[in-house]
Amino acid sequence: MSVISSENVNAIIRKTLSLVNPKIIAHGEITGYILYKMLEYENLYSEQELVDYTMLGILHDIGIYKEENVKDVVDFETKNLWTHSIYGFLFLKYLSPMGEKAEIVLYHHLDFNRYPLINSKYMHIIECLNLADKMDTFMHMKNAEMPPDYFSRYRDIAFSGRALDLFFRAERVFHITEKLAGDAYQEELNRLLSKQVFSEKYKKGFLEMLVYTIDFRSEHTVVHTMSTVNFAEQLGRLMRISGVELRNLYYGALLHDIGKLCIPLNILESSGRLSEEEMKVMKAHVRITEMILEGIVDDDVLQIAVRHHEKLDGSGYHKGLTEAELTLPQQIVAVADILSALYGKRSYKEAFDSEKIKAILNSDASNHKISQKVVDCLMMNYDSVIANYEAKKEATVGLYLKIKEQYTEMSKMFEKFNR
Repeated sequence: MSVISSENVNAIIRKTLSLVNPKIIAHGEITGYILYKMLEYENLYSEQELVDYTMLGILHDIGIYKEENVKDVVDFETKNLWTHSIYGFLFLKYLSPMGEKAEIVLYHHLDFNRYPLINSKYMHIIECLNLADKMDTFMHMKNAEMPPDYFSRYRDIAFSGRALDLFFRAERVFHITEKLAGDAYQEELNRLLSKQVFSEKYKKGFLEMLVYTIDFRSEHTVVHTMSTVNFAEQLGRLMRISGVELRNLYYGALLHDIGKLCIPLNILESSGRLSEEEMKVMKAHVRITEMILEGIVDDDVLQIAVRHHEKLDGSGYHKGLTEAELTLPQQIVAVADILSALYGKRSYKEAFDSEKIKAILNSDASNHKISQKVVDCLMMNYDSVIANYEAKKEATVGLYLKIKEQYTEMSKMFEKFNR
């Protein structure tokens, strides 16, 4: 059995990102739908290509999530063009299954008359996405912001006339605007994305992408998640759990903090001890995680993800479960989560040394908070577990540094498009 169905990949993306800012994902889905119908009309693409390009349309503004307090998506679509385009491109290129196709997102705001300045094998998809994006933006703007004759005045200047003609041909056949007026377009998107059977690698890539979106708000939280995954997998193998349990362990650890996307940054990145009220807000991330994953991922994965703060003596949250109700994979992730929090550098503390970490874990196990069996396994293999983690850590941290370096370089390079 799969951890998540192909149909639910878009559902979990929509559900998660809507909790952060529903306007961005709503704009993305409309843009993705328009792009899909334009390309479907041409009848030149495989089903997988249609899915990939539609997903890029849905996620074309994912870079906006990096911004705090976004109230008006139109502002970003008309004034803050390159910041989110560049970051969205780098994010989708390195942290999603899209790979080189992410280049389409990079250029989705480039005026058509500047296309000679770039070279891409996806030029036609770029001009179609540019047009689809403008179509939805136009529908949400007031006349003062975009003149009513925009699409005649700026043909082959701001956008491709060929793409506009394609849109009108697709409109006559598929009645795009009529379907956008109701929910019919979402039903069509769901049918497209459920028809194609995604590979496990493809689905895994999108689930990992969702976790990485927390980086828009807290890099420490993402590094914590990835180290929790690493520690949990190592402990699962050392304790010889089954292959299915190991798979569920991976995904449960991967998704365990996804609810933190909704926690205010001042609490998530607080440099001091949280107040009682702030701690209540922080603890809510478990319930939010449950809301996101419920009915979408395999139930065993869901329970691993939402039980990482439960304690064997019933003093944990959010349900106060006891040892008899907690499976071994759930207990492993609880230990891995604490190890990750103690070992990692966070906004409110430096990394603890090995002896202090061991003392805290042993104390929690002795006090029947966490599994003695799991902690004993960790203690016997502590040095190798840490060494294995450190050997792989550079792949995550190095990737962030690479993205940041490329973002700075590309931002300077793209200044020419602002002139």
